[in-house]
Amino acid sequence: MIKADNVYKSIKLIKISLTYCDENKLIHSITITGDFFLYPEEALDQLESSLIGTKIDKYTLRETIEKGLEQVDVFGFDRNSLTDAILGCLKPQQDNSERVKR
Repeated sequence: MIKADNVYKSIKLIKISLTYCDENKLIHSITITGDFFLYPEEALDQLESSLIGTKIDKYTLRETIEKGLEQVDVFGFDRNSLTDAILGCLKPQQDNSERVKR
């Protein structure tokens, strides 16, 4: 497992913290925070849950995010920004990625 973090500037700040399997790039756990707002508020928890088991791939992520944010009012980022924020966790030049032994 790899633990990775990314901070992404959209309209507002998006902070992603996740663990994923290095072999298949499937998300094991994810936390999305920042200075944005979602209504209803519980939509964020539901979105995080729906992303677990999702492959970290641009099109797969975008599709899952689109489904997770249907009928949700989002203030501070768009769906593409959230996709890019999660993809930023894969960048090899980041010093904030670390392997987690299980």
